[in-house]
Amino acid sequence: MRALTLVPLLFVLVGVGLTSAGPLPPLLGSGVVALGALFGLPVSLYVLVAQIRKGRPGLWPFAIVAILPLAMATPLVVLNLRYPLINDVTTDTANPPSFTAALEDAANTGRDMAFPERFGPIVRESYTDLQPLLLDESTAGAFQRIAELAERQPGWEVKRRDATTQVIEGEASSTVLGFIDDFVIRVTEQDGQARVDMRSKSRVGQGDVGVNAKRIRGFLQQLREP
Repeated sequence: MRALTLVPLLFVLVGVGLTSAGPLPPLLGSGVVALGALFGLPVSLYVLVAQIRKGRPGLWPFAIVAILPLAMATPLVVLNLRYPLINDVTTDTANPPSFTAALEDAANTGRDMAFPERFGPIVRESYTDLQPLLLDESTAGAFQRIAELAERQPGWEVKRRDATTQVIEGEASSTVLGFIDDFVIRVTEQDGQARVDMRSKSRVGQGDVGVNAKRIRGFLQQLREP
């Protein structure tokens, strides 16, 4: 019985470990983690019932171990319910930056990489702070600075750097399960200033638990800093 209480935690460790190491794709790895967390509930209840019926008070620590993954995951799930169920976010919903390099990636084969029109109102309502960034510098200077900053971002890999169109594309991977999102940054001129627009799109899932908006927000904030 005591060994059984370790199974939920083992599922979580295996899911995270194999996904981070590469054998498991992120979606499957997250499924293994979720399965382990959910399995902890019946295991914990089984241990508690056994404790009551058999009069074995020493079992309650094992019940806690079994339920621990679910207890840790529940607040995160509840917190993420506040985010809209979308997986594509941009600072310009009227004319969002488009992907070019991402279309050539095998992982995006057959995917519609166009920004969904129905996401526009949701983005504008849910992420009111995500606006184009205006910089008081030349577009060439801004593009160079953006390219250098993008290269330094943890987990980012720049796939396209086009000085002619002043567009940068790349991939951003999550730290734990290695989910990959595509991003594109566009620099244009507006009233003598450099206008920066950014778009970030998840490859899997219907929702992104706010990750794409957070990525855009964080990067633009770094650009604002001197």
